[in-house]
Amino acid sequence: MEHHEPRETIVRHHPARRRSVAALAGAATLALAGCTAGGSQGGEPSGDDGEAPSGGTLTVSTSFVINSIDPGQVYEATGALAVHAMYDTLVTFEGSDVTTPVPLLAESWEANDDATEFTFTLRDDVTFSDGSELTAQDVAFSINRLHNLAGSPSVTVEGLSAAAPSDDVVVVTSETPNPNVPTILAMPAAGVLNSEEATANGATDAEDAATTDSATAFLDGASLGSGPYVLDSFDPASEIVLTANPEYWGDAPEFDRVVIQNTEAQNQKLAIERADGAMIALDLSGRLLDGLAEGLQTSASQDTFYFVTLHQDPAVSEVTSNPEFVQALRASIDYAGLAALFGEDARPAAGMVPTAFPGALSEDEVQVQDLDAAADHLAASGLTDPTVSLMFPAMTYRGVDLATIATKIQNDAAQAGITIELDPQPIAAFLDAQSAGNVAFRFSPQSLNYPVASSLVNNFAPGQPSAMRSGWSADLASPEMIAAGDAVTASIDPDEQVTAMQEWQRLLNAESPFITLAYNSGTVVATADLSGADYSPAGWQVDLRAVGRG
Repeated sequence: MEHHEPRETIVRHHPARRRSVAALAGAATLALAGCTAGGSQGGEPSGDDGEAPSGGTLTVSTSFVINSIDPGQVYEATGALAVHAMYDTLVTFEGSDVTTPVPLLAESWEANDDATEFTFTLRDDVTFSDGSELTAQDVAFSINRLHNLAGSPSVTVEGLSAAAPSDDVVVVTSETPNPNVPTILAMPAAGVLNSEEATANGATDAEDAATTDSATAFLDGASLGSGPYVLDSFDPASEIVLTANPEYWGDAPEFDRVVIQNTEAQNQKLAIERADGAMIALDLSGRLLDGLAEGLQTSASQDTFYFVTLHQDPAVSEVTSNPEFVQALRASIDYAGLAALFGEDARPAAGMVPTAFPGALSEDEVQVQDLDAAADHLAASGLTDPTVSLMFPAMTYRGVDLATIATKIQNDAAQAGITIELDPQPIAAFLDAQSAGNVAFRFSPQSLNYPVASSLVNNFAPGQPSAMRSGWSADLASPEMIAAGDAVTASIDPDEQVTAMQEWQRLLNAESPFITLAYNSGTVVATADLSGADYSPAGWQVDLRAVGRG
């Protein structure tokens, strides 16, 4: 792709580090044949006797965000981390590069001319953890079940269906042109289940699966995948334990046990600095990285954006629905100073797409504070000494207290004559209020459902769900704004879609009720003895199947 240069992955090595670990940025050049995320290229047995070698324990500390490890129900970060290690998908990504899918279960694939039909040819050497053969019927069952369960992750495969014309071919059909289908099918929720065993334990891919499927409880206690790890135990409050899969069809993982522990971020820092074994911490972002002990390695990628939303319905707020007020607030913000509060890996926002993904605007388009322009827009609004209340989650996210960011917004706006009253809310109350769609002014972080920038159009274009929660209907948008969104969704060529996304973001900056503030990084901190501990913006944070000893 011509537009990969905005993607920024940071791999930092602290002075006492014994071995370098580089982000795998060359995945785009891999041929569509025989590669796997775990480093296996030939599907050879695991070890001399097909048994997983004993490689000790890898400890992963993270603040749990998890409801289930049923692939068809997995949506939260911790669940995606575990499911990605237990269940194979048709394709995957290597390291931190999410620009180009690479083969996993599929050895090759092709799309028709209008990107509505994708034909995947499967490897012929894959077995599930019980030793049974994986076939195209298992893949089709898993994708259709995910769709028909109608749970939170089902939105990623909306409009998709799968069929298995033979044991080694899967055909995935999209109701509308969608060049991003392979990327969508790399998500952990598209992990392939042993359909015979799943069905025997209550799973179904029927259209009524949302009400008739009863397999989730079973799948929270047993894994039915073909990945390098299998489930040993799962306690959603404290710990997930994985063990090496002795039937794994690829190269055996280097660890025979992975323990994912529920640990607060501050305690993660203390634990990894004192660790005497292989360990990873996943929540040491922002200021928590300050003063990190020497000898640890970090990998980061800017995959999250922080933004404020101003409701466009005058019945909710006469102030926030005033277009000139929106532009006055936009011009009042000190974007560089605000980004600095997130730590050295953050940067001011140019648009809604973070730099980890193709489609990000270039750094020379970063928004800047302009108090003179803010004064002009405020005068044009006709509002005198406007006051608004800013609701935000009362929490620390990725090492940053969101109240600190809200206070910075408050102080910046005051320089332009805008008074902001802060309204911190518990996260549950904030999410309920956001869903109700009547919050005049709110601030929060946002990540992508899957690593394709165009997915934002499905949420934030006028008339779409996130836009409508802010009262931004298609009737309130300019014809140019509508046309820009249509251009993104109509693009079949990935490079054309990137260009369309960039133009869509420029129009968002000019007329939308969304003000993007900064990009912040997800980060993996690992002990010096590890390799492959690269942060991935694909949703699973770090690929446990790729982590080995340095």
